[in-house]
Amino acid sequence: MVERFQEEFKNNIAILHSSLSDIERAKEWESIYSGEKKIVLGVRSAIFSPVKNLKYIILDEEHEATYKQDSSPRYNAKYVAIKRCLDEGAKLILGSATPSIESYYYAKTGIYELLNLDNRYGNAEMPDIQIVDMKQEEDLFFSKALLEEIKNTLLKNEQVILLLNRKGYSTYIQCKDCGYVEECDNCSIKMSYYKSTNKYKCNYCGKQIHYTGKCSKCGSTNLIHSGKGIERIEEELKKYFDVPMIKVDSELSRNKDYFSKIYKDFSDKKYSILIGTQIIAKGLHFPNVTLVGVINSDIILNFPDFRSGEKTFQLLTQVSGRAGRGDKKGKVIIQTYESENNVIKDSKEENYDLFYEKEINSRKVFSYPPFSKILNIGLSSEDEERLLEVSKNFYDEIKSQDVEIYGPMPSMVYKVQKRFRMNIFVKGSKKKIDNFKKFLKKKLNEFSDTKVRIVVDIDPVNLM
Repeated sequence: MVERFQEEFKNNIAILHSSLSDIERAKEWESIYSGEKKIVLGVRSAIFSPVKNLKYIILDEEHEATYKQDSSPRYNAKYVAIKRCLDEGAKLILGSATPSIESYYYAKTGIYELLNLDNRYGNAEMPDIQIVDMKQEEDLFFSKALLEEIKNTLLKNEQVILLLNRKGYSTYIQCKDCGYVEECDNCSIKMSYYKSTNKYKCNYCGKQIHYTGKCSKCGSTNLIHSGKGIERIEEELKKYFDVPMIKVDSELSRNKDYFSKIYKDFSDKKYSILIGTQIIAKGLHFPNVTLVGVINSDIILNFPDFRSGEKTFQLLTQVSGRAGRGDKKGKVIIQTYESENNVIKDSKEENYDLFYEKEINSRKVFSYPPFSKILNIGLSSEDEERLLEVSKNFYDEIKSQDVEIYGPMPSMVYKVQKRFRMNIFVKGSKKKIDNFKKFLKKKLNEFSDTKVRIVVDIDPVNLM
């Protein structure tokens, strides 16, 4: 994207991203403030850049959860953009092939203006999408249909993208003799295995342990790898196809130079197959890619989150859009164990409105956003007993308020970085939530327990 903007607008662009040094960031900031550069292209924090005489803010892929920052200072760049535009008289453009349910609802009800782009870039044809029920397949990794399509694609010297939204080699390693699974002692979560480094890794706190090939509890070497990550997919795929392939995930992509090299090498056809997590679904343009395979479409779908269907539909639609972006028609194969699920079937139809109507009706029945506001009160402590006591007492103090209150309940990952975590969820109309926030602010000002930390997340993007 940066290269395309620089070609069009030359030196009139300021680039803001996390890889800049303090000096580089200060120079860009000054060029924006002085008015020397009138276009700012950047990541989430670029929303705070000191643009003078602001006319437009454009949020590409406005549905992305990454616009919400969950560490301090907590903010949602989309809401900051709305506030800036209101205060500075600018226009906000929210772009997405799969808008968030809330944004599309506001557009359908006239709060936002709705504009449709009916054709793909370059008037390319939409890809054909095939759903494969993996319950009927013998291979745990690749269906017969996917293997056949990969073979045909490679014979035509075209390229393949494979999506599996799971990092590493295996989700966990279990001892077949004693049943032990390596867990992070900082977090209540199984440690994933990364074959590339031969280490266990906690995907929450980052702790790593060297893998010895033996059970750390009983010493047995009778270990099994459960769950598959992109490293395992690459290994298994090489048993079928002797072609150059490359993998990428969110950790690898943090190295800007490495990710740029992967992008260039794949564009230059040095690799035939690109294997990756959801990062490969976002905005990549490879005209020679004519096949996209989704290894397991059920991973996000089965999360206990009211947005899981929405996130699955968005991911499947976005990654499907990587196929057939040039003058060659594309194909997408979606592997699933839930072929009758409406989200999976609607993804095949490539019909956002069809999915939206079902989803918005469900949201209305259960009073989820946009028909309500949600607030999460997160409590955490290294002292588990104290946390449980404080959580119960805090709930008792707020339960009489005129909102729906659920909890206290343990977070899905109960312990992260040695802190135990509990949640209290609050739901209600905007007016009721606004009133509750005033009450809550008073309660938080009175709260003085030094062992327990309380963090309030307004409009959480997930309920984990």
